[in-house]
This record gives sequence, structure tokens and C-alpha cells, in this order.
Amino acid sequence: MKTAYGQNYVPPAPVLDIHLAEPDKALQVGPLTALIDTGSDGTFVPTAIIEKLDVPIVYATSVRSHLGDNLRRVSVYKVDILFETIRLPSIEVIGDDWGDEIIIGRNALNKLRLLLDGPKQTTELE
Repeated sequence: MKTAYGQNYVPPAPVLDIHLAEPDKALQVGPLTALIDTGSDGTFVPTAIIEKLDVPIVYATSVRSHLGDNLRRVSVYKVDILFETIRLPSIEVIGDDWGDEIIIGRNALNKLRLLLDGPKQTTELE
């Protein structure tokens, strides 16, 4: 699967169209655009999107941004992430009450073969 970088970022950034689903269920939300962030430990999904899936909170924890700001309490959920024919089951995602975009972090990316081709501004996923 090959997709173009998102041109609404400066500089253009790797993005993927995804769907989210309850673990092992057919009900899905999407397509949604997700930013690929190899520097992010976790995957963040706006809470408003998670609420559409009606998945329970698995646990609560605290996170700090890359800017080193104060710790923030967050809820963690498990969802399936779908990239066309690829389904990553029961991925922990952080409910994001502050941001409005999905960020796919290393907890999901490390389960995939991913090629970021900056000169061609394409992302290839296997």
C-alpha cells in the first residue's frame, strides 16, 4: 500500500487513511487521516472519535509531551486499527482531549513494515 504525504503540513508529512474499530468487531469509524509519528511512543486518538466506538477505558495514566510540559492524566483504550487490508488488533490508544488529529506512534508502527520516502513524498506500508 503506497500513499502520498499530506500536503497540509509544512513540510509535507507522512499520513495514512485508517479506520478504527472495536476489537474483533465489524463496526468501524473512518476513513480518518492519521499522522505517522516515529518519535511518538504511543498512538493518540481524539476522545470524540473514541466515543463513537463505545470502547471501555482499559486504564488511566499520565503523559508528557515532547516539549516537557506538565504531566497530563489520560485514559487508555484498546481499538483495532485498519489500514486497507491490514488490521492491527487491540492497539492501546490514548484518548486525546486536547488535539484534533490522530497520531500513529511506535506502539502501532513497530508492528508494520514502513518505508518513508521523503524525496518522493510517499509512504509504503506492508
